[in-house]
Amino acid sequence: MIYAKDRIHFRHQIIDRIGIFLLMGTLLAGCAVAPQPLVDVYMEPVEGRFNAHIDVETGAATVLKEGVAVTIKPLDEIELFSLTEEPRLNPYLLVERNGAVEPIYTVFEVTVHNRDNRRVVVDDAAILIDGSGVQYANLSKDYFDSLYDNVDRPNSGPREAAYPYTPTTYGYYPYYGHYQSYIDAEALEWGRIAIEDSIFEGGKLFSGAKRSGFLIFDRLESSAVDLRIVLPEVWIIQNGKQNKVEFKIDFRQVLP
Repeated sequence: MIYAKDRIHFRHQIIDRIGIFLLMGTLLAGCAVAPQPLVDVYMEPVEGRFNAHIDVETGAATVLKEGVAVTIKPLDEIELFSLTEEPRLNPYLLVERNGAVEPIYTVFEVTVHNRDNRRVVVDDAAILIDGSGVQYANLSKDYFDSLYDNVDRPNSGPREAAYPYTPTTYGYYPYYGHYQSYIDAEALEWGRIAIEDSIFEGGKLFSGAKRSGFLIFDRLESSAVDLRIVLPEVWIIQNGKQNKVEFKIDFRQVLP
């Protein structure tokens, strides 16, 4: 169980991370190393669970039930890095001055495909359960709207900006080729847009329709090796009746 005080602490950590991502350190031209994303920790689907079909090339797992196919694919550090052309605009990663890339979240891409039914309604809620029974709800669009709204944008000039949180917990410095010491409003805005464009949103799916997006969770600890993702709100509507179908897919976090 995750207690309220833990959620508040985590929320402050994430706001601090975004602040550090947007608040430029005193970097001189040429002193920062270009980002070097690496795949040292990754997720892989577990074979033989819930009749999942596994794509060995992409690491995606698909479960088919009652004419509805759900595919979940974990995104590694390199795939997250490639989402934006500029590292400073990427809301999923932090880049240290030495070029090391640090994911902020654990991210999966989900696709729901209504193959045979007249209508399917899918919610945007999902649950991740680790091997110790700890549950994580996916972070919603409302969560990120509130998170980004908590970044104070000063009315004064950019060089007079002051971020309300001090970077004491996380010593990350984003990659920039020149000196800056203010909140990067462009990175803030593009980060919000990137999440809004990519996050999974529920809705109605008529026959043949698909809906895709990202399931974004709090970044998992290295001790969370065995994982299960549950989509608890998939409704098949046929002949005026509603039938709830639950999809589960197991993954394993592979550590170096």
